[in-house]
Amino acid sequence: MKVLQINAVYGHGSTGVIVRDIEQMCERDDIECHVASPDPNVRDAKRGFLIGNTFDHKLHALLSRINGKQAYFSRWATRRLLNFIDEIEPDVVHLHNLHSNYIHLNMLLHYLAKKDIRTIVTLHDCWFYTGGCFHYTAARCMRWLEGCGNCPKKRQDTPAYLWDCSASILADRKKYLLAIPRLTVTGVSEWISNEAKRTFFADTPVVTIRNGVDLDVFKPTPSDFRSRLGLEDRYIILGPASKWLQPMNKSVLNYFSEHMQADEVLLLFGATDCSIPMPENVRLYGYTKDREELAALYTCADVFVNTTREDSLSLINVEAQACGTPVVTFDETGPKETVDGECGYAVHVGDSELLYETVKSVRIQGKESFGEFCGVMVAKDYEKELNYSKYISLYNEIMGYTM
Repeated sequence: MKVLQINAVYGHGSTGVIVRDIEQMCERDDIECHVASPDPNVRDAKRGFLIGNTFDHKLHALLSRINGKQAYFSRWATRRLLNFIDEIEPDVVHLHNLHSNYIHLNMLLHYLAKKDIRTIVTLHDCWFYTGGCFHYTAARCMRWLEGCGNCPKKRQDTPAYLWDCSASILADRKKYLLAIPRLTVTGVSEWISNEAKRTFFADTPVVTIRNGVDLDVFKPTPSDFRSRLGLEDRYIILGPASKWLQPMNKSVLNYFSEHMQADEVLLLFGATDCSIPMPENVRLYGYTKDREELAALYTCADVFVNTTREDSLSLINVEAQACGTPVVTFDETGPKETVDGECGYAVHVGDSELLYETVKSVRIQGKESFGEFCGVMVAKDYEKELNYSKYISLYNEIMGYTM
C-alpha cells in the first residue's frame, strides 16, 4: 500500500509531529508513506516532496489577502504536486492542514475526484467545512451552516482586506469535496466530528481519531525550573501565552492578577515577546521547540490553566496531564473532552471567577491527588501509538484489507 500525506508543516508544531508519527508507523508496518509539504523540513522525511518555494508562498499570501480567497493560487506548485502524485500512484491521499498559502485546493480536489483516489480529510480545525475560518465559536457565528457570507472573521483567520468571498469558498468546498467518490473524514475530537456531521459531510463517513502524545517524552520530568525562575516557594499556575494574552481574555487575566494569593504566580509560556509589561504576579516564558524542556515545564507547575475558547482538541492539556499536572480549562469545543473531573475540570467559557475558584479547589485537593488519574486517562485515551495505529487500521479498511 502507498499513502501520501499532505500538510502545511513537517516534524514540528502539532500537525507536523502528527504527520511524522503516522509516517513512522506506516513504515514500521511496511506501508510506503510519502509526505508533501511546503515546509523545507519535509526533506527530512523518508519520502518527502517540497511544495512550491518561498516566493510562491508569499505571492499566494498577498493575492489571497487582496481577493479574499486562500488556497486559490499556487497553480504551478500544485501542478508539480499533481505530477508527483501521478508518478507515485498512491492508494490513499491523507489531507491534513492545507491553509498556509501553498496549494490550489480546487485543483487538488478535482484531481483526486477524477482519479478516484481514496481520500481522507483530517479536521485539525474547521477550515474544510467553512468559508475560510479555522473556528467560529468565539465569534458566535453559525453562518457556516447556511452558506456563509457577511463573515465576522473577514480580517482574522485568513485575512481578506477587500472582498468577502466566504459564501463562494464554502460552495466550492462542498462541490469539490463531495465529488470525491471515496472520501472519509476524521475528526480529532468528538466535538469537531459532531460539528462536521451537521454540514455537507452529513452523508460522508466521519470517524473520530484523537491526537496522541508521546509518553516517552511527556511524563513527570524533574528540573531546576523553579530555582532558575526564582519560584521555589510559589504556587505556579501555568498557562499558554497564546490563549491568555488574547484580547478576549483580558478580563480573565486581570481577574487572576487581582485575586491571586500572595504566593501564587501565573506563568505564561510560549510568549513571542517576553518584554510585554505584565502585572507583578504574572510572568512570561518564551517559546520552546524542545519537548523535553516543555515536559519539565509542565511538571514544575502545580496546575495548568487553559483559557482557550475554541480548539479542536487542545493537546497541550493532555501533555500537561501526562506530566502529572491537573488541568482547568474552558468548557466550549474540544478541550472539554480532555478533563473528566478526576484529572481536571472544565468551567463555563469566559467565567473568570469560576475559573479561579476551581484553581483554588485544585490547590486545596493538592496536585498529588490528581497525578494517578491523569496518567491513567492519558494512557487510555491519548497514547500516541494507540491512537495513530487507528489511522493504519483506517487505511487498511478503506483499501478493503482485513487485519
